[in-house]
Amino acid sequence: MVPPMNIVGKRYPRDDAPQGVSGGSKYVDDLNPPGVLYGEVLRAGRAHARILEIDTSRAERSEGVACVLTGRDVPKNAYGLYVDDQPVLCLDRVRYEGDPVVVLCAENWEAAAEAIRKVRVEYEDLPAVTDPEEALKPGSPILHESNPGGNLLLEWKVRRGEMERGFAEADFIVEERYRSRPQEHVSIETHHCMAEVDSSGKVTVYVSSQTPYIMRANLSKVLKLPISRLRIVGCKVGGGFGGKHEILLEPFAALCAMKTGRPVKFRMSREEEFTASTIRHSLIMDYKTGVSHAGEITARELKIILDGGAYASFGETTASKAALMGAGPYRIDNLFVDASLVYTNNGLAGAVRGFGVTQTTYACESHMDTIARRLEMDPLDFRRRNAIREGDSAHSGDTIRSCGLEETMEAVAREVGWNAIGKGRFSPCGTRRRGRGLAAMIYPVGFTATNNPSAAFARVNEDATLTLWSGVVDMGQGAHTILRQIAAEEMGVPLEAVQIISGDSDIAPLDLGSVASRVTHIAGNAVLRAVGKVKAQLARKAGEMLEASEKDIKIEDSTAFVEAAPERSLPLSEVALKCHKDGEIIIGEDTYNPPDLHLDKSTGQGKPYDCYVFATHAAEVEVDTDTGEYRVLRLAAAHDVGRAVNPMNVEGQIEGGALQGYGFGMMERIEFKGGIAQNPSLEGYMIPTSLDAPGEMKVIVVETHEPSGPFGAKGVAEPALNPTTPAVLNAIYDAVGARVQDLPATPEAVLRAMPGRNGG
Repeated sequence: MVPPMNIVGKRYPRDDAPQGVSGGSKYVDDLNPPGVLYGEVLRAGRAHARILEIDTSRAERSEGVACVLTGRDVPKNAYGLYVDDQPVLCLDRVRYEGDPVVVLCAENWEAAAEAIRKVRVEYEDLPAVTDPEEALKPGSPILHESNPGGNLLLEWKVRRGEMERGFAEADFIVEERYRSRPQEHVSIETHHCMAEVDSSGKVTVYVSSQTPYIMRANLSKVLKLPISRLRIVGCKVGGGFGGKHEILLEPFAALCAMKTGRPVKFRMSREEEFTASTIRHSLIMDYKTGVSHAGEITARELKIILDGGAYASFGETTASKAALMGAGPYRIDNLFVDASLVYTNNGLAGAVRGFGVTQTTYACESHMDTIARRLEMDPLDFRRRNAIREGDSAHSGDTIRSCGLEETMEAVAREVGWNAIGKGRFSPCGTRRRGRGLAAMIYPVGFTATNNPSAAFARVNEDATLTLWSGVVDMGQGAHTILRQIAAEEMGVPLEAVQIISGDSDIAPLDLGSVASRVTHIAGNAVLRAVGKVKAQLARKAGEMLEASEKDIKIEDSTAFVEAAPERSLPLSEVALKCHKDGEIIIGEDTYNPPDLHLDKSTGQGKPYDCYVFATHAAEVEVDTDTGEYRVLRLAAAHDVGRAVNPMNVEGQIEGGALQGYGFGMMERIEFKGGIAQNPSLEGYMIPTSLDAPGEMKVIVVETHEPSGPFGAKGVAEPALNPTTPAVLNAIYDAVGARVQDLPATPEAVLRAMPGRNGG
């Protein structure tokens, strides 16, 4: 039972809500300083080619143009997160259609667009590598000659137990292949940035970014500037979902500003978002599972090929999470996983909400249903039998210290009336049949076996209000409200007494980003520690004033009192003011970095994460047997989040994530032909709207206590979308027997997969 608290666990609106609904939020596009210039990018427009010549002479003479840049103007023309394989501006070769070749800036957007059309680039087209399996074969064109593995960038492995023995103990073995396809983030705000240089030569870049400090490090590298000469100012982020992790436009704006001495803005069109920004990795996933007649998983072998696109980007993290989470939230003593990240010319694959686990959850949970059906066992019972529990080992060998997985299963089963399940029930509407399905999930918090610290500064003001400094970006997920709640709870003051300052790298301390579902857990711990230090200073001063030991002082409701004699008390504001009058400024700072993270990459064994979250989604669908069209009548989503710091915020995250997960599996796919996107617009790329939302959606928050988390909290951000696709797919199978194994599950795909149809 979670103990009651004053601030944590309460429902508070987001900090930025009034500005958001009133139009008061300031985005990069709202910045228009005097003398600002406007940038444009010439992109390759082809999947793979050698650059023979770049002629910018006509563009340089074009009216209104202030400067034109090529790769020769970039101090260090290579960057990356795992390996420096990505040029800022391509000089000798392009590897995907969005590769930038020339940038310029002019007096207005129109002049810049007119001038960029005058640049002439001569190419020699090269064979495009578009199939990741073909890319691994001998004789395939190599994208990066300097990579020792050819088109194989890296591998992640998991090795537990003995596979041969595990499969020998099985009564039967099930083998299946699943494919996922590229997905675009489709944030409402496209990529924007602006840079300016002051009289001392210091460069300030205004960004819409989830990871301003990672961005600062990469900008420092490519500009060859000390970090102290770079200032990153985070503006309001109009949606991210992983798409605003990396430097894409920022080097262009900084270089142009440094050359012209004037502010310079860059922006991406919606088409560029599809063709030039990062997209979700498409995966090929081969599952082989041995099971006993009793429903026990005896062995699982999983082979994953990730289409990494042209450059490494966040592929290492995506591959690691796919490998470590790909076997699902189940106890499997004998497990082998091989995940291969492969270069192709299919766009630029990078970070997208779910980091490889969205794809493997879809495949794993579809596979689990197939096994249950072959066992003639209820899919819920099969999952219960094999479910991970508190105290069990994750697939990396570390101990699960909090786990509400079974509670999430039971909660959604109740919500959709699981006991009434029956294959292919007729609906009242003629050719339509109804079915139910569910899917479970495990997801880690933080980066994989990598230091990912967060820092916080805290200051108590003269009236006992609290000012926090944090590098955490609030991109609409309510992060700042969560951190304020943690601070207020620890300090013993109301929420309105806590202010947070963020968004400026010259002011706020380092944080590695609103990514990897890490903010509540990791940044929250940093805030908790920093506030704990100032609270201790207040307790010491209150002890002096009340003639008591500081160990006996308790602070609650903005009051300091002796715990054994509550009548001996002082308003906290008096204590704070006394500190200031005595020349004692009450400040504290601290950091949190998940301790003892390590992993053997050859076996996947170690302690890669601080903690794990769990969830189960269940869906009821209605499918038209004549057309394959379907609709989700009900969706229940139950998530173990540890302690829900703000239940309203958690519910909103899950609702939004579940709908995004529906889009991933049921509607969205960037179609590539020869490495060129065929549908780079919202006319040809379908995303869910309110009309696609389930008829009913129920969110159930399951609370556990995570020992490593602030007040027991874990997180919720990314996991919210992962189980939706397989839950709906399993419900479709329950209704009409159609098993879709290549996404998206369009009505046409469902129709083809029905028994008796082509491919069914």
